[in-house]
Amino acid sequence: MAEAPEEPLTPKDVKFENDHLKKMFLEHLNSIYFGKQHLLDFFNEIEIIASLQQLKLAVDELRTDTNNQILQMDEIYRSIQKTPSKTSVLGMKGMTLEAYLSVIRSGKSPLERDVFILFYLQIIEGIEITYFKVLKNLAKAIGYSNTFLDQPFDTAVENKVLFEAIYKEYINN
Repeated sequence: MAEAPEEPLTPKDVKFENDHLKKMFLEHLNSIYFGKQHLLDFFNEIEIIASLQQLKLAVDELRTDTNNQILQMDEIYRSIQKTPSKTSVLGMKGMTLEAYLSVIRSGKSPLERDVFILFYLQIIEGIEITYFKVLKNLAKAIGYSNTFLDQPFDTAVENKVLFEAIYKEYINN
């Protein structure tokens, strides 16, 4: 366990070495990369369970977007001359398992399942937005171009907005 400093630090007191920032960038990149790999299976499952055609189409689009984001991250790995390094994505796996077992497959009506699917998809997109924002900030701090993260970030934002719109339309009818 890390020792606590004697006096609380402020952000200005903390100085990161460039190598440390690069290591953190790679750790975050690995986390989202393998998290997205895991999500592809989850999307296949929820597309089958969903009853609303609009939701099925949105999940299919999400799967396509996710595959494209993985390809974009492959480009990022190549540009920094690194390869993906398997990492634990237990948090994402735990959340998707919770969604699948306790909500989606627990005897809910089709309407309830769709609402919960939309709820969890919005959570997932919120997590992705945060990860891509962190990666953009780390890339900027290191001196990497962070524009290569614009497209995956924008896609995550667009998907979150899409699922919010479907959710609102669905529960207001």
